[in-house]
Amino acid sequence: MEDPIDDLLDVLDLTELGPSSFNGQSSGHGDYGLFGGHQLAQAIIGACKSVADERLLHSIHAFFLRGGDGHADIRYDVQSVREGRAFCQRRVTGIQQEKQIIDLTASFHLPEQGPTEIIPEAPRGNEPPSGLPTFEECIEEVGPIFGEEWSQGLRPVEYRIEHAPWSPSGPSPQGGINFWFRSRKDLPADPNIHSAIMAYMSDDCLCDTLLVPYGRTWGSEGTMLVSLDHSMWFHAEAKADRWIYVEQWPVTSAGARGLAQGRMWQDGKLVASMSQEALVRF
Repeated sequence: MEDPIDDLLDVLDLTELGPSSFNGQSSGHGDYGLFGGHQLAQAIIGACKSVADERLLHSIHAFFLRGGDGHADIRYDVQSVREGRAFCQRRVTGIQQEKQIIDLTASFHLPEQGPTEIIPEAPRGNEPPSGLPTFEECIEEVGPIFGEEWSQGLRPVEYRIEHAPWSPSGPSPQGGINFWFRSRKDLPADPNIHSAIMAYMSDDCLCDTLLVPYGRTWGSEGTMLVSLDHSMWFHAEAKADRWIYVEQWPVTSAGARGLAQGRMWQDGKLVASMSQEALVRF
C-alpha cells in the first residue's frame, strides 16, 4: 500500500513554468475546497527555489484571499523583495483560475551564532505517551464530524491525538487541540521539505480551537470557520520524520474574528510557533 506521505511529497514537487513561476498540483478533494496548509507548503517550496541553499526559512506571513478549488492546479509567482547579507525576503502569489487565492511573504536567514539564554521549558517528553489514539481511531469512535471526505481520507503523516473535542480525553485545559505527528518513513534531507510539511500541519486544526468554547466543531451545522491569515516562525531546524509535539489554544474572539496560537516542539526544544486569525460565524 502506498504511503500517503508520497502524495504530499508529490504536491510539494512543483513544476517550473519560468524563472520565477511554478505550477503546483491541487489536492483532488472537492468537498471542502483547497486546504490552506496545502497552499502554505507549496508557496514555501516556491520561495525556497529562488534562495541559496545556505539560507534557511525563518518566518512566513500569509493571507488567504479567497477559497481555492480542490481540482484546479495553482500557479505560484515568486518575487524577490530584498536580498541582504544576512536576510532575504520573497513574496509568493498563488493564482488559481486567474484569481489570486494566497499572498505569502517568506523570510530567510543565513545561520549565525547568537545568545541562547531564553530557553522555554518543554511541556512534554520526546516521544508520545503509549496508547494515544490515532486521528483515524478518534473519528471511527465519534463519526465523520468534518464531512466524510476530510474525516475518512488518509492522513499524510502518523498523527496521534493527545487532546481534542473528538478524542477520548477531550480538549486540553487551555481549550486546545494537542497532538503528535511524524512521517511514517524517512524523508529527503532537504530542510525545505521538512519546513513545508511543518507548515502544512500547522494549519491542520489550529483555528478549530476557536470553536471549542462553544462546543462546536468545523462540521457543526450552521458553523462557518474560514482562515484569514497565518503566520509561522521557525526557531530551530526540525525533522518532520521524527516526532513533533503540537500544542494549540484559542486566544480571543470578537467581531466575528478569532485568534488562535500554537507551538511545535521536538526533542524538548521549541522549533516553531504559529498564529492564525479566522472568520467565525454561527
